[in-house]
Amino acid sequence: MAYAGGHTVHPEELPWLPLAPKVFVKVLKVDRESGAYSVMIRAEEGGVLPPHRHNESAEIYIIKGEGTHAQTGAYREGDYISEPKGATHDALPFTEETVLLMIAEGPSEFLGEDGNVQHVMDIGMLDYLAATHGKAA
Repeated sequence: MAYAGGHTVHPEELPWLPLAPKVFVKVLKVDRESGAYSVMIRAEEGGVLPPHRHNESAEIYIIKGEGTHAQTGAYREGDYISEPKGATHDALPFTEETVLLMIAEGPSEFLGEDGNVQHVMDIGMLDYLAATHGKAA
């Protein structure tokens, strides 16, 4: 429910939407004016987040799990990761179930093997996932 001073989101009531093989997303907040969004991402063991580039900065908080990110280093539960505008990342394989909170100031581009943009994770994509696999964002 929205109030003049803000609103509370109950993530356990939101569906996990498919993002990549064995990788899912919950949409917590979208700002249609700025293009910013907040999501939770859950990866199962063996999941892989494709190579991607952040068009704007993103902040990540690790809720569960640990692993190694080629560009930002080792991470574990409780860590905070700051990714600047323009940061480009290799594919991120998950060796155990991992859950994170990501607050993105704008879109991320998922890249193919040739480095070309295959998909854009933005509010439009999140709306599409919610409309086809869950409830509206």
